[in-house]
Amino acid sequence: MKKLLILLAFCGSVAVALAQKNYTTDEIRAGWAKKTITGVKSGNILPLLTAFNKTWRTAPATALLASPVTNENHEDSYAIVVDTPNGYVSAAELGDDGEDIEACVWKRSNGHKLFAVVYTRYHGLTPHPISLFYDYDATKGTLTPEFDVQLVQFMPSFADPSVDFVHISLPQKGKDVVVTEYIMPWGFSIKQTYKWDGMAPVWASTTVENFAKMKKMYDAQYEIPDVKFSKLALYDFDEDNNPELWVSTEDDGNQAIFAIHSENNIQMIASTYYKTHLLFHENNVVGSAGGCGTGCFRADYTKLENSVPVYRFADQQDYNYQKEDMISTYYKDDKKVSDAEGKRILDSFGEVKDIIPLMHEFEASK
Repeated sequence: MKKLLILLAFCGSVAVALAQKNYTTDEIRAGWAKKTITGVKSGNILPLLTAFNKTWRTAPATALLASPVTNENHEDSYAIVVDTPNGYVSAAELGDDGEDIEACVWKRSNGHKLFAVVYTRYHGLTPHPISLFYDYDATKGTLTPEFDVQLVQFMPSFADPSVDFVHISLPQKGKDVVVTEYIMPWGFSIKQTYKWDGMAPVWASTTVENFAKMKKMYDAQYEIPDVKFSKLALYDFDEDNNPELWVSTEDDGNQAIFAIHSENNIQMIASTYYKTHLLFHENNVVGSAGGCGTGCFRADYTKLENSVPVYRFADQQDYNYQKEDMISTYYKDDKKVSDAEGKRILDSFGEVKDIIPLMHEFEASK
């Protein structure tokens, strides 16, 4: 009998331990969309978070629900915000390597509600957030995963987690969701705004920090009116974990690539218009090439190192009618160099390579 009691006590303690399991972001990401949460008592923010936390328990949500009041004492382990009239709560762990949770609820045009949770775990100062969305049906008392919401499918512009710093901000006031990507270490940011359409937050615009300054560089180069860049990508051409910004028009007829070493050190390293195209070489070289007049072809190159141009190089080829051949003239930093030096520099660039970037929507005018 004594052994049986000990065994039952042990099993009970194991059951409690299992019931108290905290889930990681990877575990939640892998399983949340397959599991409808039932028995939800109401569509208010705290009952919704309670139901979610019973299924996908996390430490910050548990701390918030244990004492669901706004806590401005930053000496406590969590900074907690509870705003039930606006349908918003958050709990942020203080210090490095912590974890945060944020949740809000919207009324949908079909009579249901949309419940959102952003759960973030930090590795050092680098956040790794996941965003989860549920449809709340009051008649059934259910939270049904909505995997098709755009924010669930969000992919960072630069996918290296050691570089990208992504912050997903749910609204305490208003209805807009804002996703900000801080590309380390130079503090450059890309901000995407998702506006409420009655059923879900839908992408509305993307703004790039200091882009007006970059656009002026392009306009000064070509004097082409009304060029609207509608796509962007981040690509690390010199593999220094400091990606360059690549923007393009919808038809790819006009493109520009900017190296951003700091807020005060932004340089356009390559650009095109409809008569030219981009060139890439394997040894950290970015350029463009195309016609420069009758019987004239020009290629301009930038050699990069640590996101800063080391030098610029040009190969201008003009047709020699007497020799019936194209004759190259080489320039390094706008100074003419010998044919031998020009050919040596060209050879040092290595093989030409194709790069097809993953472009994201971008509207510079908003």
